[in-house]
Amino acid sequence: MASVRQLLVISSLVIACILVGMLAMGTSLMERRLDAQLQTDSENAAATLALLVAAQPDEAARRRVLDAAFQQGRYADLALAPDDPAAAGFQSRRPGRSAGDAPGWFAALADIQPHQASRQVAGVGTLRLTLDAGPARDALWTHVQQWTWLALGLAAFWALFVVALVARVRRELATAAVADAPEIKIKRTEPVEDAELMDDVRERIAPTMDEQMARIERLEIELNRDPVTGLANRSYFLNELKRMLRDDSRQGAVSGYVLLVRSRDMARLQNQTERQELDDWLRLLGRRVIELLNETPQVRALPARLTGSDFVVLFPVGGGPEVMRPVQRLRELLETLRVKLDSHNLSRWAYALTDYTMQCTTKEILTRLDQALMCAESAGHEEIEFLSYADHEDGELLMGEASWRTLITQALDHDRLSLDVRRVQYEGDDIPERHEAALTLREDDPDQPLMSGFLFMPAAARLGLSPACDMRALCLALNWLGEHDGVLVIRMSIATILDAQHLEEIRQICGNADPALLQRLAVELDAYGLSRHLEAFRTFARGIIQAGMHVGLRGLDQQPDALRQIHEVDFAYVKLGGNFVRELLASPGGVQMMVAVTETAIGMGMRVYVDDADDPGTRRMVIEYGALPRAA
Repeated sequence: MASVRQLLVISSLVIACILVGMLAMGTSLMERRLDAQLQTDSENAAATLALLVAAQPDEAARRRVLDAAFQQGRYADLALAPDDPAAAGFQSRRPGRSAGDAPGWFAALADIQPHQASRQVAGVGTLRLTLDAGPARDALWTHVQQWTWLALGLAAFWALFVVALVARVRRELATAAVADAPEIKIKRTEPVEDAELMDDVRERIAPTMDEQMARIERLEIELNRDPVTGLANRSYFLNELKRMLRDDSRQGAVSGYVLLVRSRDMARLQNQTERQELDDWLRLLGRRVIELLNETPQVRALPARLTGSDFVVLFPVGGGPEVMRPVQRLRELLETLRVKLDSHNLSRWAYALTDYTMQCTTKEILTRLDQALMCAESAGHEEIEFLSYADHEDGELLMGEASWRTLITQALDHDRLSLDVRRVQYEGDDIPERHEAALTLREDDPDQPLMSGFLFMPAAARLGLSPACDMRALCLALNWLGEHDGVLVIRMSIATILDAQHLEEIRQICGNADPALLQRLAVELDAYGLSRHLEAFRTFARGIIQAGMHVGLRGLDQQPDALRQIHEVDFAYVKLGGNFVRELLASPGGVQMMVAVTETAIGMGMRVYVDDADDPGTRRMVIEYGALPRAA
């Protein structure tokens, strides 16, 4: 009993040290994280305010903007020192330390200091600001309280457990009795009787072993499977992926692909749907996915449920286009399994695809998938976003290059490229018939589904074939306009912009086209080109306009610094969307950027189209600023 007491006392001391260490370490980590976040927010706020101040026409407007920003309560100090000594500046400072939930003694101990950020506004002056550190201290105080209550709760539970255990041990020692050892009788038997006895033992043991093996198999299945969908769980998927990466039989080559699928509205589905109905839908989804992948056993696909809303499929085979066929079928299947939301819209999927080699790690693969998924969600489309490992390495495609080149070249030679045209309308737009087109590829097998440009265009760009695809898209667009009414929008890649000879090809194509058709055609370019390749972008865009077409700009929310060069090209419209629009109501900086974009673009005669404005409050705000939200 004394040994038991000593063991419990030592265990209690160890647990107490662990709890105290966890509390101290968690507080220190949270403090450093909040301090770094405060510094980052200060720099972001300074950059956004500087951009907004630079867009104002006069001094009074700049003071109104700065005063409105200071009234939000986020800043402890906000000042604008003009370059011109005769001009009036702006200075607002909140005296003392802001009152919050954290007590004074804790605020004095917390090492969260306000960070001053400054930006030079061209032609105006120097903007300096300091964010209020009060919310960060309050967040740290809340974190400490939560961890303290958790530590006290664990200590109380351990104390109750120790008391119950000591009482149980005492009771068992008091009532235990020493039983007499059973008598063992040894009896001599004949060899025949020994053989019969052994056979009888074998007959009894065999069923027991079979039952145990079956039970072990059932436990392994339960351990490796998601209980709702029947797909593999996260742990099993990661173990299989690591095992594939250890296989050095395909050293230096593309060894496989990983597809990540996210249900973007899973949280809304959980709120509006009964638990049983949602589980039935997930079971149906898992069963249909398994049935579809079983139709192509040669790809050896492994479907799994990564998290509550994320599903992943591992294709442990290389081969380029051959893998894209089941991927495209899987996308078509998931589109049929969309359910209706309270807003009467269907639930949405986001798709991300990447490849891997033996040089990759699990972390790198998941990071690329996360980046591709963010691009897919921000772009607003429902296609598969493909991000290759070659985009992050110096090398080129090693496996599947010949297959991709053959597939795309044959599609160009045999006219197997086509346009997927969809009508896209925006509220308040004066264009009655507006359509957007995406390039698709039809394989030589008629049973195969159309391959989206989001799947084959990355490979075409790395192989130098994307300009040829863009030229074909232009010809197809002109043919479509000759048979249909309205305006058509097509996209062109950055490779086409950077090579001047492609602009000459476009001019030749447009020279043989009807000018009336060119007036109804718009070429949509990515803001990345305007931000990183200004000269080539400006030359290309002006050449497009001179040829008789219109130019649109997409992705400005992902490249906000492109706003400084937006005056270089006479854009017909700019387009915003993605997380920037979905999180607009909760982001003061996003609201200020929206104001800057709309005032600048509309002031230059450009339309501002906004995708993903599903929330009624966001739509009202967007309309109030003069932008045109996408019609539901």
